[in-house]
Amino acid sequence: MVKMKSDHLRLLMLGLLLTRAQLGYTQTTPGVKVLTLPESIEMGLKNNSFLRVSDTKTKLAEARLRQVKDDALPKAGTSVQYSRLYTLSPFSMGEDIHLPATHFDAMIGMVSASKEIFDGFLDKAKHETNEALIEASKMDAAKDREDIRYSIISIYYNIYKISKSEAIIDENMRLLSEREREANNMFKEGILLSNDLLKIQLQKSNLQLSKVDIKNAMDVSLHNLAVMVGLLDGQAIAIDTNFVIDYQVKSFSAAGLVEQALNARYELKSSKFRIGVAEGGLKQLKSAYLPHVDFSFMYLYLNPVVEHKFFPPKEGFLQAVNLGLSVKYNIASLYNMKGKMQEAKLNIEQAKNAVAVQNDQVRTEVYAQLKGFQSAREKIGVAETAFAQAQRSFKLSSSQFRNGLLLSGDLMQSQNLMLQSQLNLLQSRIDAQLAFYRLEKATGGAIQ
Repeated sequence: MVKMKSDHLRLLMLGLLLTRAQLGYTQTTPGVKVLTLPESIEMGLKNNSFLRVSDTKTKLAEARLRQVKDDALPKAGTSVQYSRLYTLSPFSMGEDIHLPATHFDAMIGMVSASKEIFDGFLDKAKHETNEALIEASKMDAAKDREDIRYSIISIYYNIYKISKSEAIIDENMRLLSEREREANNMFKEGILLSNDLLKIQLQKSNLQLSKVDIKNAMDVSLHNLAVMVGLLDGQAIAIDTNFVIDYQVKSFSAAGLVEQALNARYELKSSKFRIGVAEGGLKQLKSAYLPHVDFSFMYLYLNPVVEHKFFPPKEGFLQAVNLGLSVKYNIASLYNMKGKMQEAKLNIEQAKNAVAVQNDQVRTEVYAQLKGFQSAREKIGVAETAFAQAQRSFKLSSSQFRNGLLLSGDLMQSQNLMLQSQLNLLQSRIDAQLAFYRLEKATGGAIQ
């Protein structure tokens, strides 16, 4: 009767262990930085190197727009020239003009400015193209942020699973140690064969090997998490397991999720902006079919140097102002733009087709993720039933083993089934949570 109660207590403790694995339990170590899931996501979005690359692409697009605006500003310049002209031999023209062999000095200054006042709407098309490119880059960066967010969540839950798997194996090793002690006593009493004792010890060794694999997997996962959140200084980290896995029990409409995804997915928004980029390229080419009008201004200062004074007497220098208006038209554009125009139109068609392809891919992805989420939820119920059955089976097997009615191999098989059912239940709950996050990612954000 006492042994029966002892078995019941052990199974109760095992059930409590699994519950703790579901609800979370964090044991901190001095010098170890404990990261919650929200903190990990926040740090990753702030420090991840890949996101810096995405942000730089957006800044480059903004810099190109700034260049377009700079190019639209008036062009202005100034110059000053000092000249000395030497006559190498005397020069005469008629009886009145005689120039000896000497030199002449002159100072020439000029200020000029010009502005294209009509460019066939080229500047407007460049603005529209680069603004669309900036928005597309922003959407690409937002998609990259969502990808990093899900990657951090996936790694975080993987660490959670490894941690709880280790706790479950530790508890099973504790149970095996008790079985080993009982088997030793039974062997000494002559009611158990040495082979049965060795089977228990072998099972314990197998669990120890599993712990080595788990430790390695934990180290790799923690390192990956540290890289994702930008902790590259060797800081030891751990996760906070004090959270409840909420795998969402409500149902969702496939049509509603698809509609949300088509409106919210960042890659779709980016592709639509890239249609604008392609259309802007076509508008830029069309500007060649229109005339271009330029306005120019020039101020000229000519000083034949008198006694080498920069500002001579009034009658000693010449000032002139030139105002100009020019109209240019490239006649060659009437016959040498056909290939470029065809390419620009095909670029627009290709961009539109890319959006259509992405729409189909999004529909397929959302439906697949929804079915995966529904399947993951169903597996939880199956795993819970299997775990309850394995617990009852192990309880009966333990009682029969103590009474000499069951071999140790059968007992180990029963415990293996219970261990596997525990791990399957933990895995199914984590899979359901990750499936929900994948469904959110597929729909482009929080599910409405």
